[in-house]
Amino acid sequence: MRLDHYLVAYDLVSTRSEGQDLIKQGFVLVNDKQVTKSGYELKETDVITLLKTRKYVSRAGEKLEHAINEFKIDFTDKVVVDVGSSTGGFTQCALNYKAKLVYAYDVGTEQLDKSLRDHSKIILNEQTNILDVTIPEHDIMTIDVSFTSIIPILRHISNSNKELIALIKPQFEVSPKELKKGILKNIKVEKQVIEKIVNEVNVLGYEINGFMPSIIKGKDGNQEFLIYLKK
Repeated sequence: MRLDHYLVAYDLVSTRSEGQDLIKQGFVLVNDKQVTKSGYELKETDVITLLKTRKYVSRAGEKLEHAINEFKIDFTDKVVVDVGSSTGGFTQCALNYKAKLVYAYDVGTEQLDKSLRDHSKIILNEQTNILDVTIPEHDIMTIDVSFTSIIPILRHISNSNKELIALIKPQFEVSPKELKKGILKNIKVEKQVIEKIVNEVNVLGYEINGFMPSIIKGKDGNQEFLIYLKK
Protein backbone atom coordinates (compact mmCIF):
# COMPACT_ATOMS: atom_id res chain seq x y z
CA MET A 1 0.00 0.00 0.00
CA ARG A 2 1.17 3.52 -0.78
CA LEU A 3 2.11 5.64 2.22
CA ASP A 4 -0.46 8.36 1.48
CA HIS A 5 -3.19 5.74 1.05
CA TYR A 6 -2.22 4.18 4.39
CA LEU A 7 -2.64 7.47 6.25
CA VAL A 8 -6.19 7.84 4.95
CA ALA A 9 -7.12 4.17 5.37
CA TYR A 10 -6.13 4.18 9.03
CA ASP A 11 -7.74 7.58 9.77
CA LEU A 12 -4.46 9.32 10.49
CA VAL A 13 -5.51 12.12 8.12
CA SER A 14 -8.82 13.19 6.58
CA THR A 15 -7.75 13.35 2.93
CA ARG A 16 -4.97 12.14 0.66
CA SER A 17 -3.88 15.71 -0.04
CA GLU A 18 -3.49 16.33 3.69
CA GLY A 19 -1.43 13.17 4.00
CA GLN A 20 0.71 14.11 1.02
CA ASP A 21 1.41 17.53 2.52
CA LEU A 22 2.53 16.01 5.82
CA ILE A 23 4.70 13.45 4.03
CA LYS A 24 6.31 16.14 1.88
CA GLN A 25 7.06 18.24 4.97
CA GLY A 26 8.78 15.31 6.66
CA PHE A 27 6.22 14.64 9.38
CA VAL A 28 5.78 10.94 8.59
CA LEU A 29 8.27 8.28 9.69
CA VAL A 30 8.50 4.71 8.44
CA ASN A 31 10.42 2.52 10.87
CA ASP A 32 11.69 5.69 12.57
CA LYS A 33 13.08 7.06 9.29
CA GLN A 34 11.73 10.12 7.50
CA VAL A 35 10.02 9.35 4.19
CA THR A 36 9.05 12.25 1.91
CA LYS A 37 7.56 10.36 -1.05
CA SER A 38 3.78 9.88 -0.99
CA GLY A 39 4.04 6.87 -3.29
CA TYR A 40 6.42 4.98 -1.02
CA GLU A 41 5.29 1.34 -0.97
CA LEU A 42 4.82 -0.04 2.53
CA LYS A 43 5.51 -3.56 3.72
CA GLU A 44 3.18 -5.29 6.18
CA THR A 45 5.84 -5.10 8.89
CA ASP A 46 6.49 -1.36 8.51
CA VAL A 47 5.72 0.87 11.51
CA ILE A 48 4.26 4.28 10.68
CA THR A 49 4.66 7.29 12.99
CA LEU A 50 2.94 10.64 12.45
CA LEU A 51 4.90 13.47 14.07
CA LYS A 52 2.31 16.16 13.53
CA THR A 53 -1.42 16.38 13.04
CA ARG A 54 -3.17 19.28 11.43
CA LYS A 55 -5.09 21.82 13.43
CA TYR A 56 -7.17 22.55 10.33
CA VAL A 57 -8.69 20.44 7.57
CA SER A 58 -6.37 22.15 5.07
CA ARG A 59 -3.32 24.38 5.02
CA ALA A 60 -5.58 27.32 4.19
CA GLY A 61 -6.71 27.45 7.81
CA GLU A 62 -3.14 27.97 8.98
CA LYS A 63 -2.62 30.71 6.38
CA LEU A 64 -5.71 32.60 7.55
CA GLU A 65 -4.93 32.13 11.23
CA HIS A 66 -1.51 33.71 10.84
CA ALA A 67 -3.05 36.70 9.05
CA ILE A 68 -5.76 37.07 11.71
CA ASN A 69 -3.10 37.28 14.40
CA GLU A 70 -0.80 39.50 12.34
CA PHE A 71 -3.53 41.97 11.33
CA LYS A 72 -5.52 41.61 14.57
CA ILE A 73 -8.80 40.81 12.82
CA ASP A 74 -11.82 40.18 15.04
CA PHE A 75 -14.22 37.45 13.86
CA THR A 76 -16.19 37.29 17.11
CA ASP A 77 -19.96 37.03 16.46
CA LYS A 78 -19.49 38.05 12.83
CA VAL A 79 -21.30 36.66 9.80
CA VAL A 80 -18.74 35.52 7.24
CA VAL A 81 -18.91 34.88 3.50
CA ASP A 82 -16.19 32.43 2.47
CA VAL A 83 -15.52 32.44 -1.27
CA GLY A 84 -13.74 29.33 -2.51
CA SER A 85 -14.40 27.28 0.61
CA SER A 86 -13.05 24.02 -0.88
CA THR A 87 -12.06 21.65 1.96
CA GLY A 88 -13.00 24.29 4.51
CA GLY A 89 -9.75 25.66 5.91
CA PHE A 90 -10.84 29.31 5.95
CA THR A 91 -14.35 28.39 7.11
CA GLN A 92 -13.01 26.30 9.99
CA CYS A 93 -10.57 29.01 11.00
CA ALA A 94 -13.32 31.65 11.05
CA LEU A 95 -15.42 29.43 13.31
CA ASN A 96 -12.43 28.76 15.56
CA TYR A 97 -12.17 32.51 15.98
CA LYS A 98 -15.82 32.65 17.09
CA ALA A 99 -17.62 33.63 13.89
CA LYS A 100 -21.40 33.46 14.32
CA LEU A 101 -22.17 32.01 10.87
CA VAL A 102 -20.32 31.20 7.65
CA TYR A 103 -21.82 31.20 4.16
CA ALA A 104 -19.45 28.88 2.28
CA TYR A 105 -19.33 29.06 -1.54
CA ASP A 106 -17.45 26.85 -3.97
CA VAL A 107 -17.81 25.93 -7.63
CA GLY A 108 -16.92 22.31 -6.83
CA THR A 109 -18.90 19.63 -5.07
CA GLU A 110 -18.31 17.24 -2.18
CA GLN A 111 -15.11 19.10 -1.25
CA LEU A 112 -15.96 20.36 2.23
CA ASP A 113 -14.39 18.09 4.83
CA LYS A 114 -16.80 15.61 6.40
CA SER A 115 -16.09 17.06 9.85
CA LEU A 116 -17.66 20.35 8.72
CA ARG A 117 -20.47 19.24 6.43
CA ASP A 118 -23.15 19.08 9.12
CA HIS A 119 -21.91 22.02 11.18
CA SER A 120 -24.84 24.12 12.37
CA LYS A 121 -23.00 27.39 11.72
CA ILE A 122 -22.12 26.65 8.09
CA ILE A 123 -24.48 27.35 5.18
CA LEU A 124 -22.90 25.44 2.32
CA ASN A 125 -23.40 26.48 -1.30
CA GLU A 126 -21.63 24.03 -3.61
CA GLN A 127 -21.53 24.14 -7.42
CA THR A 128 -22.01 27.87 -7.04
CA ASN A 129 -19.98 30.60 -8.72
CA ILE A 130 -19.90 33.66 -6.49
CA LEU A 131 -20.20 35.84 -9.62
CA ASP A 132 -23.74 34.48 -10.06
CA VAL A 133 -24.77 35.15 -6.47
CA THR A 134 -26.45 38.06 -4.74
CA ILE A 135 -24.12 38.44 -1.78
CA PRO A 136 -25.90 37.86 1.56
CA GLU A 137 -25.58 40.39 4.35
CA HIS A 138 -22.33 39.78 6.19
CA ASP A 139 -19.66 41.41 8.31
CA ILE A 140 -16.48 40.06 6.76
CA MET A 141 -15.54 38.09 3.65
CA THR A 142 -12.70 35.66 3.05
CA ILE A 143 -11.49 34.72 -0.44
CA ASP A 144 -9.31 31.80 -1.48
CA VAL A 145 -9.81 30.83 -5.12
CA SER A 146 -7.67 28.90 -7.61
CA PHE A 147 -7.46 28.73 -11.42
CA THR A 148 -9.14 32.11 -11.75
CA SER A 149 -8.31 35.77 -11.21
CA ILE A 150 -9.46 37.39 -8.00
CA ILE A 151 -10.18 40.74 -9.69
CA PRO A 152 -13.66 39.92 -11.13
CA ILE A 153 -14.66 38.67 -7.68
CA LEU A 154 -13.52 41.89 -6.01
CA ARG A 155 -15.53 43.91 -8.53
CA HIS A 156 -18.62 41.77 -8.01
CA ILE A 157 -18.65 41.94 -4.22
CA SER A 158 -17.35 45.46 -3.60
CA ASN A 159 -20.74 47.17 -3.32
CA SER A 160 -21.95 44.74 -0.66
CA ASN A 161 -18.74 44.30 1.30
CA LYS A 162 -16.97 46.50 3.86
CA GLU A 163 -14.25 44.18 5.15
CA LEU A 164 -12.40 41.25 3.61
CA ILE A 165 -9.24 39.22 3.71
CA ALA A 166 -8.10 37.55 0.50
CA LEU A 167 -5.37 35.14 -0.48
CA ILE A 168 -3.64 36.45 -3.59
CA LYS A 169 -2.22 33.73 -5.84
CA PRO A 170 -0.11 35.42 -8.54
CA GLN A 171 0.23 32.17 -10.50
CA PHE A 172 -3.48 32.39 -11.35
CA GLU A 173 -3.33 36.07 -12.32
CA VAL A 174 -0.93 35.57 -15.23
CA SER A 175 -0.80 33.77 -18.56
CA PRO A 176 0.33 30.12 -18.35
CA LYS A 177 3.35 31.05 -20.47
CA GLU A 178 4.72 32.98 -17.48
CA LEU A 179 4.87 29.76 -15.43
CA LYS A 180 7.59 27.15 -15.30
CA LYS A 181 6.15 23.77 -14.31
CA GLY A 182 3.24 25.60 -12.71
CA ILE A 183 5.43 27.98 -10.72
CA LEU A 184 5.73 31.75 -11.15
CA LYS A 185 9.43 32.44 -10.66
CA ASN A 186 9.66 35.88 -12.26
CA ILE A 187 9.72 38.35 -9.36
CA LYS A 188 9.11 41.27 -11.72
CA VAL A 189 5.89 39.70 -13.01
CA GLU A 190 4.85 38.84 -9.45
CA LYS A 191 5.32 42.48 -8.47
CA GLN A 192 3.24 43.61 -11.45
CA VAL A 193 0.41 41.29 -10.38
CA ILE A 194 0.40 42.74 -6.87
CA GLU A 195 0.48 46.31 -8.18
CA LYS A 196 -2.46 45.57 -10.47
CA ILE A 197 -4.53 44.18 -7.59
CA VAL A 198 -3.58 47.07 -5.30
CA ASN A 199 -4.67 49.55 -7.97
CA GLU A 200 -7.95 47.68 -8.40
CA VAL A 201 -8.83 47.67 -4.69
CA ASN A 202 -8.05 51.38 -4.48
CA VAL A 203 -10.43 52.07 -7.39
CA LEU A 204 -13.10 50.00 -5.62
CA GLY A 205 -12.81 52.21 -2.54
CA TYR A 206 -10.97 49.88 -0.19
CA GLU A 207 -8.17 50.80 2.18
CA ILE A 208 -5.37 48.29 2.61
CA ASN A 209 -5.13 47.55 6.33
CA GLY A 210 -2.64 44.74 5.98
CA PHE A 211 -0.49 42.94 3.42
CA MET A 212 1.92 40.05 3.94
CA PRO A 213 3.46 37.03 2.23
CA SER A 214 1.77 33.81 3.31
CA ILE A 215 3.97 31.83 5.70
CA ILE A 216 2.88 28.70 3.83
CA LYS A 217 3.49 28.53 0.10
CA GLY A 218 1.09 27.06 -2.43
CA LYS A 219 1.22 23.34 -3.06
CA ASP A 220 3.54 23.73 -6.05
CA GLY A 221 5.80 26.11 -4.16
CA ASN A 222 4.28 29.37 -5.38
CA GLN A 223 4.55 32.36 -3.08
CA GLU A 224 1.10 33.65 -2.10
CA PHE A 225 0.04 36.81 -0.27
CA LEU A 226 -2.69 37.86 2.13
CA ILE A 227 -4.35 41.24 1.86
CA TYR A 228 -6.73 42.77 4.42
CA LEU A 229 -9.17 45.39 3.11
CA LYS A 230 -11.71 47.69 4.74
CA LYS A 231 -14.01 50.51 3.66
